[in-house]
Formats: sequence, structure tokens, C-alpha cells
Amino acid sequence: MGRAKVQIKKIENTTDRQVTFSKRKNGLIKKAYELSILSDIDVALIMFSPSGRLSLFSRKKRIEDFLTRLLDLPEKEKGPIFEGDPLKITSLREAKRHEKILEKALNRVRMHKVHLQPQTAICNELLTND
Repeated sequence: MGRAKVQIKKIENTTDRQVTFSKRKNGLIKKAYELSILSDIDVALIMFSPSGRLSLFSRKKRIEDFLTRLLDLPEKEKGPIFEGDPLKITSLREAKRHEKILEKALNRVRMHKVHLQPQTAICNELLTND
């Protein structure tokens, strides 16, 4: 006799949700640890419990080092950018996924723009004073 298959969906009862998180958190950390050893890779795991409590795992490096490394990645390596034909999107789920990708890319461009604005203002001022 095997276990019954559990349907994966949000647990509505907050107490049950917290208990499930607590039980599965350690299993997830164990798997991340095993993956990091077996594959000799850097693994960082950041989780927030249903109550908002932070849980971190890193075998080799500090979490801050992972975040710094992520922020220092070239733009093309930070994540996928939608470049395809929107008419080829065939489901609502796929459309929502592409929308999130585009929103993230737009937010990165906006953040970069904020950093460029002071530099542009200084250059314009120097050009107009000449």
C-alpha cells in the first residue's frame, strides 16, 4: 500500500498551512544541501513562512554574496526576455508568464534610467555652458 496522492493547491486553513510549511521546509533544505554536494554547485534558498518569518540556506557562501553575484550578472543573463510573436501565445497561463517577464524587464530598464538621469543632466549642463 502506497501513500495517497496529495493534490497541490493552497491550503486555506492558516494553521494547517504553517504546519505543512514547517514540515516541508526541512526536507527542501535537505534536498538543496544534497544538490549542492552532488553537483558541486552554489545553492541559495530564501523562504518566507506564511507568518512572514525568514528562512535561509546556503552551504558555501553567505546569502548576501549570492545576491551581489545576481545583481552583478550581465543583463542578458538575469532572465529571459520575451522576443517572440504575441500571436503565438496559446494559453492564458503562458500570456501571464510572458507578462511577468516583460514587467521585470521594464522595471530593470526603469531602475537603470533613474541611475542615468543625473549623469545626463550633468552632461547637458556642461554642453549648454560651453
